Amino acid sequence: MIRPLWPLTLGAFALGLDAYVLAGLLPAMARDLSTSQAMIGLGVALFTATYAVSAPALAFVAGRYTTRTALLGGLGLFAAGNVATMLAPSLMVLLAARLIAGIGAGLYSPLAASSAAGMVDASQRGQALALVLAGLSVGTALGVPLGLLIESHFGWRWTSGLIVLAGVVAAVGVAARGSFPSAPALAWRDRLAALQTPFTLATLCVTLWTGIASLGLYTYLAEIAAARGLEASTHAFIWLWGLGGMVGALLIGRVIDRYLPPPRATLGLLAFLVISFVLVGRASPAGAGAGCFLWGLAGWASVAPQQHALVSHDPAHATASIAWNSSINYLGGAIGAAIGSLALSAKLSAAWLPTGALAAVGVALMIHLVKIRR
Repeated sequence: MIRPLWPLTLGAFALGLDAYVLAGLLPAMARDLSTSQAMIGLGVALFTATYAVSAPALAFVAGRYTTRTALLGGLGLFAAGNVATMLAPSLMVLLAARLIAGIGAGLYSPLAASSAAGMVDASQRGQALALVLAGLSVGTALGVPLGLLIESHFGWRWTSGLIVLAGVVAAVGVAARGSFPSAPALAWRDRLAALQTPFTLATLCVTLWTGIASLGLYTYLAEIAAARGLEASTHAFIWLWGLGGMVGALLIGRVIDRYLPPPRATLGLLAFLVISFVLVGRASPAGAGAGCFLWGLAGWASVAPQQHALVSHDPAHATASIAWNSSINYLGGAIGAAIGSLALSAKLSAAWLPTGALAAVGVALMIHLVKIRR
């Protein structure tokens, strides 16, 4: 299964590295661009918000052009945005660059996931989705420490160069493949109609609040560590978060294919998030590290059962459903990052951010429990 999916997974690796390495680069970027870390955090929010909007808005590209062309277009925009990020002389140019990269990610990511699901048998669909998600988490677990190492020796701009390189290699792999499963063209009326079904709407609401809690909080992991007097452990916390994400993304496909139905898997993962936020916000340094690992595991693994549930509920609209779920996930991350930026700008201690994440995941749990009962 891995061989035909490697270009899609590598592209996801580049997206994961881009989205999550910035949490460790905020101080260096703020110093270089003469701005605050809260403003650079808004750049993270802009990337994720643009992704959230462009994913469903650009779904028509998959029907108008070949899947291969659409994937290459997404990777091309993503690489161009990161070249602009690498060369950005000011905050405004950086924000514009993050917008371009977000558009490319919004076009590529849901189409890569739906293509992976269509390239394997139905019994392996969960593993295929998890493999693409694993690319994102490996981009964090392995790519982020490498990116931070590059930043410490050569500067944060060279880390952006690493992202560009990964995106270009993924594009070469996509171009070399003969074809990908074609995605059905869906009118806006069809895509919007999917949002009116209670099952889909409830599923997306759970994804939204999970994204607010998990992805939004991650943006300020460095600030949380500093507020708790654990600044020296920031890179270790980021690495543990990514390592947990890689483990969760690699294992969740087999779990939902063989052992747990998606609703029960989501319930357990949300419970793990609650435990992890308590550890990150209150525990000893070792406990906070364990919390980061569990947080990454549960946060990354939570996406696959949500996607699986949507695809199984309406296979004919799989591409649109995955696009909506990916969009809502990143929208949640953007909302969480924006709230965190506002909180830090208002001089609220970053040590309180995990408490806000606990409240958000509590809302996700309540919605999911109501959905299960009905």
